[in-house]
Amino acid sequence: MNVFSSLTLPDGQTIPTTPATDVSQSPSDPCELSLVQQPSPSTLSYEPSLLVGTLNVSASGYVRYEPRASQWGSVLHDSPLAASVRSFDDTSGTSSSSFPFDLNPTARIKDLLMILPPVRQCDELKAVFFKVYSPLFHILHDPTFDSDYLQFQSDPQCVSLSWLALLFAILSIAVTALDDSSTLLHDLGRSAFSSKNIADLSSRYRVSAMQCLAADHYLWRHTMYTLQALILLIYGINHSHGQTWALLGTTYNIALALGCHVDPRNFGLNLVQCEERRRCWAGLTMLYTIQNTTMGNLDPRSILHDVELPANVNDIDLVAGSFPSETESPTQMSYLLHKFRLYDLCSKICKQMFGLRRPSYQSIMALDQEITREQDRWNANYLSESRGGPLPVHHVVHLNILFGYSHQLFLLLHRPVFSKALSCTKPEEVENSRSRCIDSARGLLGIHKTLFETPEFASFRWYNEGLGSFHAFHASIVLFVVLATTDSTVQYYDTKETLENCLAVFEAMAERSRVCENAVPVLRYLL
Repeated sequence: MNVFSSLTLPDGQTIPTTPATDVSQSPSDPCELSLVQQPSPSTLSYEPSLLVGTLNVSASGYVRYEPRASQWGSVLHDSPLAASVRSFDDTSGTSSSSFPFDLNPTARIKDLLMILPPVRQCDELKAVFFKVYSPLFHILHDPTFDSDYLQFQSDPQCVSLSWLALLFAILSIAVTALDDSSTLLHDLGRSAFSSKNIADLSSRYRVSAMQCLAADHYLWRHTMYTLQALILLIYGINHSHGQTWALLGTTYNIALALGCHVDPRNFGLNLVQCEERRRCWAGLTMLYTIQNTTMGNLDPRSILHDVELPANVNDIDLVAGSFPSETESPTQMSYLLHKFRLYDLCSKICKQMFGLRRPSYQSIMALDQEITREQDRWNANYLSESRGGPLPVHHVVHLNILFGYSHQLFLLLHRPVFSKALSCTKPEEVENSRSRCIDSARGLLGIHKTLFETPEFASFRWYNEGLGSFHAFHASIVLFVVLATTDSTVQYYDTKETLENCLAVFEAMAERSRVCENAVPVLRYLL
């Protein structure tokens, strides 16, 4: 995990809470108060003497976190004089203080609403997102968004720009899960080719999301909708082979401005609001790991924070107002939490293997055992549900993706040993790492092929076309090294057959996957 700054809360503090007030709405005019009850300008926090900070809400509903050290009260020793000092004012975005970002967006709600697909298609795309993507990257609280969406349908004009940006972000991601034969693609697209329609529609809705955010002056005033929209946009761009490093940095700093790096238990928020903040922070740190590993580990620093991980509960349990007892069965949050721990392991592996100091083989095997323990945890979690019958399709996909990512970590961990980049290792250690690489590369390519060929997994092929194919290409290169160095005739032909099957899958996916399109000529040449 990677960072630019940190803030740690004092240990052992008992934090008094205040009645929860919704701070997620960002109305731009009086009409835009329908989605959530509008809070009055106030401070939502514990006692300021606890030296942490406050969440301040402007008259228009925008939120800003103000660390205790930056407040007048900390200088004036909580004198009554501090109360008269003007605090957060979101109207500064339209004054000279907006320089050098003196944006004058002309987009209006009415114009942006015209870009949305018709109601029926919008409903269908929303349903696709919550069926396919939400279980994999569970940032939103589904019942809250459903409630907001119903109010939006009843009066589309009375919607905040940041919430509309979130809706466009959802639509931009949802279209990438559509099958080539989907009637939605034919209804909304203009091309005879499904892949072109997917690319065009995804880009159209993504651009519209950014137009909404720009019209809302997101660079200096924010809500939780702003943050949720940006996180989902980055997630979608990552899986569409795009680069998001600059946007990710902006989003990280907006999260700091909203106080998401401070655990929300300090701000007197309700369960849903607390979990939404924790989910956003967990998702943001995961996106940093994805971007780091795909761009060469650009920023090896760690994000220091005082935010608990999201609770391993179903959304409906948060509506009930209290956490349920622990369950063995997977919840809506289980996959994200499992993946979070894997990304944490990925950061540790990258730091060990690609740092300035060469790791010992003992430290390599210690990380190897950590990966194995995670695999045991997944089996215990997901297979506990299979005792009552077949696993739901999305849980089977989750399990395949988790094991595929663990194989990628085994390759990152053992490939430098196998390729003898670490010259200090012993021959038996090299052979052990070689065997681990062969097993993991074969396992990863097997999962990649299964996700492509199984009809029940068609809605999840977008993952296979992006990050899944990126990992599969890594596995194939490892097997080419095996092919070139093996003394076993049986292993040679088995490996060659595996690679020929891999090439066939990459060729079949090349029209919709830039990774596969670029990999095909390389694999052909090597074969």
